[in-house]
Amino acid sequence: MEDILDTTLDDISKPVWENMVESPIIDHVSASIPLCKYKLKLKYGGFFRLAKNTSRKIYCFGSQKCIYIDTWSYNLSRLNEEVIRRYDSKMHLHRHMVIQFENSVEFKRALNHHAIINEFDYLIQKSDQSRFSARCEKLDCEWRIYASIMQDGISFEVRKIGERHTCTRSNKGGNKRATQGWIANIIVDKLRSDGDVSPWELRNWIMKTYNVEIPYQKVFRGKQQAYIDMYGKWEDSFMKMDAFREELLNRNQGSVVEIDFDVVGDKKHFKRFFISLAACSRGFVAGCRPYVSLDACHLKGKFNGVLAAATGVDANNSIFPIAYSVLESENTQSWTWFLESLKKSIGTPSGLVISSDMQKGLEVAIMHVYPNVEHRECIRHLFSNFKKQFRGEFFSKKLWDAANTYLPASHAILLNEISDVSQAAIKYLNNNHKKVWSKSKFGTTSKCDYNTNNISESFNSWIGALRYQPVLDLLDGVREKLIKRFDNKRMLVKKWNGVLVPIAKNHLEDISKNLGEYEVSRCSDNHAEVKCKGKRWEVNLYERKCSCRVWQVTGLPCVHASAFIAFTRDVNWDKYVDSCYTVQKVKEAYAFEIAPMPGADQWMQKEWEKIYPPIIKRPVGRPKKKRIKSSGESKRRHKCPRCCEYGHREKTCKNPAPQDLNASQTSTSKRRSKCPR
Repeated sequence: MEDILDTTLDDISKPVWENMVESPIIDHVSASIPLCKYKLKLKYGGFFRLAKNTSRKIYCFGSQKCIYIDTWSYNLSRLNEEVIRRYDSKMHLHRHMVIQFENSVEFKRALNHHAIINEFDYLIQKSDQSRFSARCEKLDCEWRIYASIMQDGISFEVRKIGERHTCTRSNKGGNKRATQGWIANIIVDKLRSDGDVSPWELRNWIMKTYNVEIPYQKVFRGKQQAYIDMYGKWEDSFMKMDAFREELLNRNQGSVVEIDFDVVGDKKHFKRFFISLAACSRGFVAGCRPYVSLDACHLKGKFNGVLAAATGVDANNSIFPIAYSVLESENTQSWTWFLESLKKSIGTPSGLVISSDMQKGLEVAIMHVYPNVEHRECIRHLFSNFKKQFRGEFFSKKLWDAANTYLPASHAILLNEISDVSQAAIKYLNNNHKKVWSKSKFGTTSKCDYNTNNISESFNSWIGALRYQPVLDLLDGVREKLIKRFDNKRMLVKKWNGVLVPIAKNHLEDISKNLGEYEVSRCSDNHAEVKCKGKRWEVNLYERKCSCRVWQVTGLPCVHASAFIAFTRDVNWDKYVDSCYTVQKVKEAYAFEIAPMPGADQWMQKEWEKIYPPIIKRPVGRPKKKRIKSSGESKRRHKCPRCCEYGHREKTCKNPAPQDLNASQTSTSKRRSKCPR
């Protein structure tokens, strides 16, 4: 049987058992001796409450343990003794125990919580800064509570609490004591574990857990209060920006940390903040390819703004954060300021490539700060704009083929095919997308053939729920994630054997298979002609070149070079891979240390000038936290569980129900099972 404990204040000598359902037999000891083992589930430390609109009791909160007993040697008295012995410290509440709270706010929240879970209300008889007394709302009830301030002038202590309630529950289905502060108190742990949860989800969770119906707006305000309790006031996060910058520079010598303000009168308003830790900038220059991906994602807190980031790629094709910054918005001035700060940290490495989407003002900023670098444009975003004006499978296939080919001649042929169908399409590409977007035009120094901006998208996903936090917590949270990432990478690289990184080894293993269809005509020890299916390529092992240009662009041997290497029976394939894919490069990238930092209360104590929150211009309407998906992105369609059609919900369904459903199958779950998949 499943037995549940109910702790009471009246009799704490033994637990109260309530039989719910019969437990199955766990094990028979032997066939000759009729001994049976049972599994008992013990729930303790919580309380019972009535479910809404029913007489059924539900056990809430508490802890749970399982013990196994046999019917031969156990009886109820022995079981009581063992349960009390094992769980006495957690199960029992002493009648005269001292209950203290940090302040009056915590005491009142606890009192509200007690009233809600026990479904009663109380009348406040006296409430001021030093004392509080209340009684049950039912005047014939004996319940009382009295609390007062302690000698420290802050803490609150419950001096006296009356007997148990002698009245019936007066507030079934709701309680006006469910205040904004109480909501904040109970959802803090849920927000910490589940991240940002919508007010609707919180409202449903509170209703299910506490049997209390709360208006949406009160839940919304309670959620805001919970964030304040967790991270402090949003306005206060700007007060320690100067101290945070000074602490970063003192502990990470060589880092670039910049802060910019808007000065209005005699007030300094926060505007921008840039961080490039020395470990990141030096590691990028020492061990990563000269490829930088730029992107920005919107912050989802109280103040508007974006988090811009410069992300590189290490030797194993993992993201390598170089710098990040909080900007007021995406415009030419903010991107120029960001790139100038980035240039201070990494300079201009040889063969530098900058990849980006079509962010506002970024193209002009790159031309101003990095005028001579290779600027790549994400083909995915280019295509999403292109197909708005030129639709059809022909345009889609030819454009993607033109973007993914490594041969300039093939690229020109594909564009000519598009031009034969629509000259306006080629004119659109020439006028609106002048940057490099085809692999046929990529340089051969960076050894990176990415023509999308997925590296930045991975960074945005990596920072996750930090975007909901105040600015100071956001910046410091990213720094903490960098420390953990660098440590994980250093631990991982110790497990690697050989010279090459795993991704390079996997590439060589894949291309070394099924080379029988390639015909090799060797001209010299390092020069050969490779032929397959009527096509021919020139391979030079000494210069690491192939006429298909894949080897030069990526730094990894192409399939034609692999056919020639296999033909020569050379067993050392590692020497044909560029040095940027070696394990040593990964070690150099993550070799630098990110210095630890103490808490904000231990930062440099100095009379800093007060920094005010940024000047924001709130747009009309409710702030949007979800990005509007473009027409090309997949969108999840909702199926009505009543009629099994898409485009509407069950509450607004006007279609007739299927005829094969019985009257007994009208519940949502049963109708959902009838819907075709």
